[in-house]
Amino acid sequence: MTDLVYRHWNETLDANQCVSVDGTAPGRLNLSHWPGNRTPVRFKHDLSTGMALKVAEAEDRLEVLQGITTVTNNHWDTDGACSAFAMIYPALALTHGQTLLAAAIAGDFGQFTTPEGVKIDLTLTELTRRHDSPVASDKFKDEGKRRQAQYDYALDMFPSLLANPDLHADWFAQEFWAIQQDLRTLREGDAELERFDAIDLSVIVCDRYLHETAVNTAAATDRILTVMVGDQGLHEYELRLTTLSWFDLLSSPQRRRLDWTPLVDQLNKEAATDGGRWVADDISDPDPALAFVDDESELAPNATRPEAVKRIIASFFTQGPYLPAGV
Repeated sequence: MTDLVYRHWNETLDANQCVSVDGTAPGRLNLSHWPGNRTPVRFKHDLSTGMALKVAEAEDRLEVLQGITTVTNNHWDTDGACSAFAMIYPALALTHGQTLLAAAIAGDFGQFTTPEGVKIDLTLTELTRRHDSPVASDKFKDEGKRRQAQYDYALDMFPSLLANPDLHADWFAQEFWAIQQDLRTLREGDAELERFDAIDLSVIVCDRYLHETAVNTAAATDRILTVMVGDQGLHEYELRLTTLSWFDLLSSPQRRRLDWTPLVDQLNKEAATDGGRWVADDISDPDPALAFVDDESELAPNATRPEAVKRIIASFFTQGPYLPAGV
């Protein structure tokens, strides 16, 4: 039995009776790694799920939650769902703590740590997308009702899903297989992976699209340049920043995001060819990208040699190194 209930954030809730998990919804207690979070130092963790697990195992849990009746969040994702579950069902969550953390890592950082974690993340993601899901997003017109239904369904499903991560294998089997194949591609050298740890940059060269989870896992850096090798000396380029530099992390120094407007200008001056231009997302986005695209915002072939693009990008990021000199 539990004394807490989940209510998706809305203005009718009394924030003083809420524990706000993962996002930035009002609450007397906030457990979040989002920018601007209000998480007490004692509960800090890289993941909101980890924070909820810390509360679950706290000897003074009842005192910490005194007067709180409601768990709330202002968005849907795997870390949010796992956090809510850990708050409402602490004993069961602690039993499966490592699996919940692995699922949250897959969801928020796009990294593969355990098969069970990735399967749970894929299941929760597909829960909102597949039309055969009873709580698919396209079955609701109201955002609040949509998210409430999805959290209710997920919370009911968690015990069975933790006991059997393959519960909805038909929802994710193909994507899970693709992640594993692409991890093998990167591990066995069928794709080229070069790391520049001092500037937190990886460069991946391949002749096909690789799943982002496989790329993030193999690269293990925040800045990732992907070079898609094409025909006749043409290549496609995309530079991504991951959420590692967006979330408030406890386990590593805060990564610095540079205003990459000068980099866009330099690339358009020195590494642009006919049929496209370099454009970039706002660096305040959780995982922005900078890429060479056509008028339809699709990746466009570029005749500039990879060595030149890599040199320009690496030189730019030397302004914001990740590791101190000499390490």
